[in-house]
This record gives sequence, structure tokens and C-alpha cells, in this order.
Amino acid sequence: MNTGLSEKRGNTRLLLSYPLELTLFSPNLLEKSFIGYIKNLSTEGACIQLEDKYNRFDIIEQRDARIELEIDVPQGERISLNTRICWIKKDAAQPCFSILIGLEFNELNEWQLEQIDRLARIRKIDNRMIHDLYDHHMKQISR
Repeated sequence: MNTGLSEKRGNTRLLLSYPLELTLFSPNLLEKSFIGYIKNLSTEGACIQLEDKYNRFDIIEQRDARIELEIDVPQGERISLNTRICWIKKDAAQPCFSILIGLEFNELNEWQLEQIDRLARIRKIDNRMIHDLYDHHMKQISR
């Protein structure tokens, strides 16, 4: 697992804790879905957090793997974002299975950028609504 952190980003990331679904595509591992959280977000990339109980991210080849994020944007559309993995590290602040993954978005369309911007505006306007949506999402996936 690469523990290095690349700080080559050109814009500020919005701190955010928001649920998402993701699918890992890797030659070393069959397609695998996870539930995770956005930790921070920009129009260029994101940092996500998830639990990797079986250390699947230890066996992937980062340069050949990709992650597809699925995000339900409040009062917007469900967006799918194809990403490249920049780095992976263990989350020292969380339980032993928690990892952080730095992602770079691949070729976003205008409507995807608009949805990311919508999420950022909603976060700034009504943080409580985000927490309510998070609670609703957690109830949906626990059924």
C-alpha cells in the first residue's frame, strides 16, 4: 500500500462528510463494491474513506485500477464519476480497517461539474440537511 501523499492539486477542496457508493475495478481483483464517505471534494478530485476489512486495497495495482463513485446529490441527479487512484493510506485516526484514498476525476462533463458545484453550495448553505440525508442513506443501505 502506498502511503505517500501527492499535493499537486491546483484548487481547494471542500471538507465534507457525505456517503457514497463506489466500485473498484482492478486486474488483481474482480469488480468489488464498497460503501464509503467523501472526506473532501473539489472539481478535480476527492479523498474518500472506507472500511477495507479484507485488505483488498493492499493487493491492487494502483496504476491499473480505477474507482467509479456513485453520489446522490440532494435536489440533483445521481452522478457517476470515473476516477484514477492517486494514493492509498491507512486512516490512523479511525479503526484498523479504515483507509483513505486520494482520487483524481477523469474527464468530467459539464453536468457532472454542475452537480459537484451543487453539492458544495448545499454544504455551505445547509449543513444540517446533509446530515439528515446521510442518516436517510444509512437507513436505506442497512435494510
